[in-house]
Amino acid sequence: MCPHAALLQRLLIAILALAMPLVASGPVRAEDNGATARGMFTMLPTSIFETTAEGLSEADKQRLLAEGRTEFWEIAGETSDVLVFASLPFRDRAVGLRLFHNTADGSTEVAVGTLGEPICTVELWRLDASGRVVPIDTPQEPDAREFLGKGEKLPGNVTPTVLICLGLGGLKAVPVFWSSKGQVDVPLRNDVSFQWTGKGFEKRVTPREAGSR
Repeated sequence: MCPHAALLQRLLIAILALAMPLVASGPVRAEDNGATARGMFTMLPTSIFETTAEGLSEADKQRLLAEGRTEFWEIAGETSDVLVFASLPFRDRAVGLRLFHNTADGSTEVAVGTLGEPICTVELWRLDASGRVVPIDTPQEPDAREFLGKGEKLPGNVTPTVLICLGLGGLKAVPVFWSSKGQVDVPLRNDVSFQWTGKGFEKRVTPREAGSR
């Protein structure tokens, strides 16, 4: 297994491990309101896969649900709140689907996004109490300065783009920095995430551990 695939595999395991306690002990469980990760995947379009090299047709989606794999994808992990699909044959990229249950109004928010890609893509959907599924907006992208240390500034020739991606416990913001020569590396002091509170996503800015990228 290549180093990139091994890193992705560890990420998939971490997502599943983090989700399992929520499934077992959360105040609202998937079976209580009829929503499961598998059920939501059945209802959603395959548009997120259009951003991958492999893609996914509707026919292959049905085969993936029935048999667990197609020519280009397999179900790499599953709980009632999480589905993870790994690409074949190398498992070097993935698509994750994660449910977030709203304890206030009984709705369920669904995040589905690419993993292991240099530029991530994510979609958010809501299943309301009436059973209707509608697309919803992602949280507002944070200012790129929130990733920097106090008093630090970006070089004048660098332009930032902030992406919203699927992350552990919710969503994460990922900054990408560009210059006239292409993508550049800028040291980051903070991580910015959007953690699910049971009623919505709450932005959190946390200092990075030394040595993390």
